[in-house]
Amino acid sequence: MNHFRFLGPNDSSQDFTLFGGGKAKNLSVLSKAGVPVPDWFCIPSTALDEFIDAHRISHQLAPGHENGANPRSIEDLFVSLPLPPRLSDALKSQLAALGWQNRDLAVRSSGIDEDSKDHSFAGQFSSYLFQKGEDAVFESIKRAWASAFSDRVRAYRRERGMQASRPGIGVVIQVMVKADAAGVLFTRNPFDPLDRDHLILDSVFGMGEGLVNGDLDSDHFKINRDSHEVILSRIAIKTHCYQRNDGGGLEKVELDQDLAKQPSLNPSLIRDLTEASLRLERLAGGIPQDIEWAVESGKISFLQMRPVTTLPDALFFDESVKGTSPTLWDNSNIIESYSGVTSPFTFSYASHAYHQVYRQFAVMMMVPDSIILEQDRRLKNMLGFIRGRIYYNLINWYQLLMIMPGSGNNPEFMETMMGVKKSLSLEHQKIFDFARNPPQYGFFFKVKLLVMSVFRFLRSDAIIADFKFHFNRVYREARTQNFRKWSLRQQIEYYQYLQNELLPRWKAPIVNDFLCMVFFGILKKLTQNWVLNGGEGASLQNDILCGQGDLESTEPTKMLMRIAESIDQGDANFREWFTRHSANEVWSGLNSGQNPFILSQFVDFLDRYGFRCVNELKFEERDLNDDPAFIVGTVSSYVKMKSYSVEKMAERERVIRESAEKTVRSKVSGLKSWIFFWVLKHTRKAVRNREDLRFDRTKSYGLVRQLMRAVGANLVSLGLIENEFDVFYLTVDEIISFVEGRMITHHTRSLIDLRKPVFEDYRKSVAPPDRFVTYGAVGPSMHYPSVLAAGDLLLNSEPVSTDPSLLFGTACSPGVVEGVVRVVHELKDTENLEGEILVTSRTDPGWVPLYPSCSGLLIERGSLLSHSAVVARELGLPTIV
Repeated sequence: MNHFRFLGPNDSSQDFTLFGGGKAKNLSVLSKAGVPVPDWFCIPSTALDEFIDAHRISHQLAPGHENGANPRSIEDLFVSLPLPPRLSDALKSQLAALGWQNRDLAVRSSGIDEDSKDHSFAGQFSSYLFQKGEDAVFESIKRAWASAFSDRVRAYRRERGMQASRPGIGVVIQVMVKADAAGVLFTRNPFDPLDRDHLILDSVFGMGEGLVNGDLDSDHFKINRDSHEVILSRIAIKTHCYQRNDGGGLEKVELDQDLAKQPSLNPSLIRDLTEASLRLERLAGGIPQDIEWAVESGKISFLQMRPVTTLPDALFFDESVKGTSPTLWDNSNIIESYSGVTSPFTFSYASHAYHQVYRQFAVMMMVPDSIILEQDRRLKNMLGFIRGRIYYNLINWYQLLMIMPGSGNNPEFMETMMGVKKSLSLEHQKIFDFARNPPQYGFFFKVKLLVMSVFRFLRSDAIIADFKFHFNRVYREARTQNFRKWSLRQQIEYYQYLQNELLPRWKAPIVNDFLCMVFFGILKKLTQNWVLNGGEGASLQNDILCGQGDLESTEPTKMLMRIAESIDQGDANFREWFTRHSANEVWSGLNSGQNPFILSQFVDFLDRYGFRCVNELKFEERDLNDDPAFIVGTVSSYVKMKSYSVEKMAERERVIRESAEKTVRSKVSGLKSWIFFWVLKHTRKAVRNREDLRFDRTKSYGLVRQLMRAVGANLVSLGLIENEFDVFYLTVDEIISFVEGRMITHHTRSLIDLRKPVFEDYRKSVAPPDRFVTYGAVGPSMHYPSVLAAGDLLLNSEPVSTDPSLLFGTACSPGVVEGVVRVVHELKDTENLEGEILVTSRTDPGWVPLYPSCSGLLIERGSLLSHSAVVARELGLPTIV
């Protein structure tokens, strides 16, 4: 019989990499470093292979098999089978030679990929403590092997794109430490990756399992890496600890009251742990380490060491390579248009549009050509693409706004900008130095600009009418085209035609946005100062803006309400069928001839508004033509609730508006009253025009979506991409360059396959903060979500209620509602919405058809002028953002 070889502290790093696993390899590093480590040896991964092959159970471990689909069955199977004689004999001899037959031992799994820099596998495999005797040790070995086939390990491997073949796992057999205290030490601060000065130490009385599994409160120490002094300590009230159970394993027991408030470590042990851990980090090449330790009778033992995979390495902080200049990122307002992870195509399109439109704005504001040319780099970089999400590059925005005449003297603009500055360290506040020297414009220039602004105001109706006439001409022509019958060359040429026809003529929306900002701001001040005598006037201001009527963006919802009315007041049997079946079943039935009249109304709706969808400014989203079930389900909800009366909605808004106007007239009279209602009239008009012009933008995006999907269909036909939606993983320039022969690589499928898992990772990971700062080159920070989170400038800056039943928000549309709450993360969560209060993180115009189906709206992100607020006011839906 061949001798079975175990691995020990003196074996090579390569042996552990191939056969021992990460935990055993790191134990070898600890042992060779000369720090105290409890005696141990490792059963190599070949033992598991020998066990599986000896019993011929490989097929039973496959995910499709009855056992393979049930990890519990796998564990039962492993326990029921004996160890191969060669292995069991070798283990008996090894335990006898070491004198461990009656010692308390730890049986610890050690995955081949575990505790590496890329994959920690922390908590994925099973280990067993205080195992005594051959039978207990042998059974624990088999249970440790079985844990490699658990659901959590398979999911972990799958999410990280690791091979799903038979897992490799070693098993460490180690003498137990009967710990008086134990814990974890991080040689760098894992909670703040930008903190380079401290290590973190957490400890509990007894065994460390209660700390690792989160069951026990721990003492917490923050220690200076240079001086080794404790600069922060939080001593927990420790009511319990984990100790050895007489029957094997651990048990949770109560601590003596005298110990509960005592620190679990004395200063001497803290200093010894600090010094030893920093030495281990140096031996690991400066890579931050997560170290588990235990103390028995005043003696420290090191149990485990692994790299901290969530922190950047030291070179990340090398200022000579990465630089130090800060960049501010903010997603205020833009998150309403581009929420969540956005495709490369959408970002590249939006970035180009912002460059073109705001360059026009600078020209319109008569900024000299020399200054516009000087600022063109910033105009091209108004947006950032941070882990797949769109952000404003805030400093570029402020610098561009500062070149606009009057901005440097605008107190509110300066206060807003300086408010952001206060969130920065003193060292980095100097990036706002540009605010000290805004471009100076002479008196006659300002007079000329004022005259031009008044002229544009007087001509605003004509400017908007001209824009809409031209836009509608291009739009009507484009709607008649069948893009899918065109060649790639024709499609790209038409895309360029649309861009040349529409983007350079976007002055009307800019003029109106400027007027909207001015009049809305004046109305707010007049309401506060004249009507409320200095108080906040958000609610009253909203009330007087209610019921403007004729918002084009509300017409799709009103059309659906009219369809609902036709159904509810028509044939009772059809109504019953329509509301009883699922939306998909209803749509299928309508297309099979259930009710041709109602079908024609839906078809008419799709013809007019089928380009709409949730996240409608994201080209990669499917529109209503792809999924008519959404509008069918929405109409069904209207019918069930009988919430389809456009007249009642208008009447409710009229009452609110007239009541608000009556309040104003009771407070102001004479010239003040005339001024107030003149400003109100132009505010209403500007807000209405803003919504209508935004709707035109949505229409143009609908055209581009259909055009680019047709491009995708051609690329599919050529075998260059898998499906037409994959085209949105390419940027605008890449698609055009591919057609024109300027693309760097012709392997489009490989490029897309490279990006897909990256964007999937973005979707799964936590979103970066709403406003944060990065330092130096931005790209390196993209790899570390924790670094982005550490730069959060809004953390703890919002008012927080001390009453858990009270939240702060901004009233956008009047009304008091009490009812059931529906918390919605995705549109699918709104199915069968029937009068609940809709609570969600954000909405966009594609959500508007849902509004009549809910009794109130609570949105995490928004403003008084956001689309959600404007449309909610028009539809009479009580709303808070």
